[in-house]
Amino acid sequence: MRVATTRFGELELEEGKVIAMPDGMIGFSERRFIILNPENGGPFCWFQALDNPGLAFVVVDPVRFFPEYQVMLNREEIDKLQLEAGDTTVLLCVVTMAPDPRRITINLQGPIVVNPVAMIARQVVLEGNQATRQLLFAHREPAAAKTVQKAQPPLALSRVSSLCCGMGLAQASS
Repeated sequence: MRVATTRFGELELEEGKVIAMPDGMIGFSERRFIILNPENGGPFCWFQALDNPGLAFVVVDPVRFFPEYQVMLNREEIDKLQLEAGDTTVLLCVVTMAPDPRRITINLQGPIVVNPVAMIARQVVLEGNQATRQLLFAHREPAAAKTVQKAQPPLALSRVSSLCCGMGLAQASS
């Protein structure tokens, strides 16, 4: 399938890499996305809307920067993501870029959880005191990076060790 993007031009993508987001991202109506891994993008990927060439979110694996960060889903979220106990998930957080890398922020309050088998995702809003604009590269104590939300029954999310290997991400050239 061919997809037009404002950042990467026209891309040829496999249908199997399309992620359905039935509830969309908070504040947006788009429902189909793909994760793009640009060359030389470092830890950053793009969560690109397929039906809006200009809508793409910079995302990262939050555990790479906050090793103790965890997300617990409630039963409704587990069901909507079609997850079973022990399923592997991909956890992403939206990043706001800045010219000064010390000013780049990450939204730890509203992570995106992807079921890479069913290719379904949800943006969840965590209860608690997680920051929507946490400095990504700021010095922090390890205990400050932990997020836990109660779930019934508990289902802790794990992450795919490599997004590219785990989901066969589309490569994009800038």
